[in-house]
Amino acid sequence: MKKKLIFFVQAICFLAILAAVFSPLRQLMARKSLVGVWNMTEKVGGFYNEPQNEFDLMFFGSSHIYASIAPMRLWEDTGVKSYVFATQQQPAWATYTYLKEALKSQSPRLVVVECQMLLHDEDYYEEGVTYSYMDDLRFSWDKVQLAWHSAPTMEERVELLCNYIKYHVRWSELTKEDYAFDPKALRDPLKGYVQLWDTPDPQPRPNIDEITGRAALTEKNERWLREIIALCQERGIELWLIKAPSNLLEEEKLRLNTIGDTAAEYGVMFHDFNEDYAAVGLTPDRFYDAHHLDAWGAAAFTDYFAEYLTERYDLPRHPDDPQWKLDAAVYDEALQKDE
Repeated sequence: MKKKLIFFVQAICFLAILAAVFSPLRQLMARKSLVGVWNMTEKVGGFYNEPQNEFDLMFFGSSHIYASIAPMRLWEDTGVKSYVFATQQQPAWATYTYLKEALKSQSPRLVVVECQMLLHDEDYYEEGVTYSYMDDLRFSWDKVQLAWHSAPTMEERVELLCNYIKYHVRWSELTKEDYAFDPKALRDPLKGYVQLWDTPDPQPRPNIDEITGRAALTEKNERWLREIIALCQERGIELWLIKAPSNLLEEEKLRLNTIGDTAAEYGVMFHDFNEDYAAVGLTPDRFYDAHHLDAWGAAAFTDYFAEYLTERYDLPRHPDDPQWKLDAAVYDEALQKDE
């Protein structure tokens, strides 16, 4: 028994030393997105450096939400503090983990989940997508579970958790930015929002007003939708499932109708904002591409969402926070430059 205990202690010490050695290497070698509008390392990593219990409202999902809601504009409209904790093509199982991660430091009254990825067929996503939502999450048992659900083989799961295996060949690519990187200094004044500018050709909305049928979600997506609902209800958090404006296609609308039925089953609020283009003031030239709003489209949608929000929820307001005033100025200045 004593020998087993000694072995166990030695094993723990070895793993601790291994982690201490490889953690800085992993941090050094990992790819980082710190420049321009796609500064996702700052947006995800910076969330961890926000004050505890700062946000009464939090948004989760894919690029459809981080390109649609501007928290600083929402704060200017309402005084409500929010954060968009989203990543590129964030699948429902990653949204569940991001929600759990957020609840370790925040106590939101309301959680908004954007439903785009629930409309997809994939059970696993390409490597670039998976690493984009795995890399900047802090290590935890929740992250281990997310790796398990995000890859079909043990080898791929281990690589997601120990991304040094993936990035160790980057020695020749390292820059001063990699060596100077300090995760404790990360902070995003836009609170997770991605401000998109270069609007190409106008993107007309498909005519799907008569689509009232249903199509089944994949088994995996349905499972994680219900897990997200259960987690919010267990924690006593109001959940609002939405579809941000994205020029829905027919098959997507059929599955979105199914999500609406599931929301009704649990007494969860649901709204498809693709039905509100006229009320929002969205026109075909307010899209960055076929499915994402540009900065002015997001500003119009955020203003509309703010009205919708205040009509339905009584969230705490903090209109005089000096730091938020400074961050709002960063957002406003960028928006004015495009006028």
